[in-house]
Amino acid sequence: MGLNGNDEGAEDNIFTRDRPPTRNQKRVRQAVTLGVVLAVLAVVWGYLQGGENRAINAMSPAQREALFQETRDSFHLMCLGDAGPRLLQRCQKQAEFILRFSECDEACRQELEPVLRNAVR
Repeated sequence: MGLNGNDEGAEDNIFTRDRPPTRNQKRVRQAVTLGVVLAVLAVVWGYLQGGENRAINAMSPAQREALFQETRDSFHLMCLGDAGPRLLQRCQKQAEFILRFSECDEACRQELEPVLRNAVR
């Protein structure tokens, strides 16, 4: 008779909860769950951020050089003159993209610096 739970003298099933979790236990569970979710999001975000870098590095040197030159020339035409506020955001994104290339040397970085500095403001 002890299997169906009708015995009043039978021991409690060890897999059932006698009482709900305390407030502190709920907070700990929520914090752990939130931490796991944030960690997963950080890993996914990091992976996606590296996507452009992986694509650039996967190109042949000739392709990468051609894309670098084309992007840099476009940047010169649009952004180094009086780009105005309408193009500022696009120029900042182009500057960030150009920085991903290994071909962007110190002179290149100095050229991009004024546009990137405006991105902080």
